[in-house]
Amino acid sequence: MKNILKYILLFSVLSCKSQVTTIVPLSSYDYPNGAYVKDLNNELDYYVGTWQGILNNKKYIFEFVKFTQHQRGLVNEDYYYRDELKGKLKVIDLQNNQVLYDNLNAINYDDYLILGLSKRNGMFSFMYRDKPEKCYLTAEFDLRRINGQPNQLTYCYFTLKSYGGLSDCITYQNLHDIPNFLPKADLILTKQ
Repeated sequence: MKNILKYILLFSVLSCKSQVTTIVPLSSYDYPNGAYVKDLNNELDYYVGTWQGILNNKKYIFEFVKFTQHQRGLVNEDYYYRDELKGKLKVIDLQNNQVLYDNLNAINYDDYLILGLSKRNGMFSFMYRDKPEKCYLTAEFDLRRINGQPNQLTYCYFTLKSYGGLSDCITYQNLHDIPNFLPKADLILTKQ
């Protein structure tokens, strides 16, 4: 009986496979299949939380969340894992206290409409991609850290990029007709 247990234990140990994942920093552009593009220096943590700003009698509330080791690509094909910053937005008209837009109730990764793209030279670029009923309206903006102001960011460089196109979008005929509640001018956001 002892010999059988020894053989079972030996077989179990020899048949185990360990999976080693290559870990590379967020700034990496070239990495092997299955790699983990990790926020090694906790660069994303600065942006995590709720940020508010006021522009043209509207209060903008951004909430950013860090998703760690999120899989991108397909497992049977090219894929990798990445730490990502995703955001959600609420806009309130301060003249009548009416909520114009709100997706702060997003919980799941896919429900967040703002994705952190890249960080360089003190700027963090983001892409906003709306839902199908808004023709996948896409815009980009940057958040810039303000020297000496650890609780403030400048929202800047808003650019309306694209939408699903006339064949995909029957509700709106023109890119500028699609409701977009992101600020279109620079503003200061303060961490709450």
